[in-house]
Amino acid sequence: MKKVRILFFAGLLLFLLGIYLSTFSLTYWVIIGTLLGIIGGFLMGGSTYFLPKPKK
Repeated sequence: MKKVRILFFAGLLLFLLGIYLSTFSLTYWVIIGTLLGIIGGFLMGGSTYFLPKPKK
């Protein structure tokens, strides 16, 4: 459970960092930001698959 939350927040951090780096005007920052955003999205999406279902 704790590992899933760590992966989710690490993915969110990478995703937001990728968005921030993509705003710079140099080409290599856009490429690096895009790759970080994609990796962060994969981490967030993969970790949400393993989150426990809410109990009613």
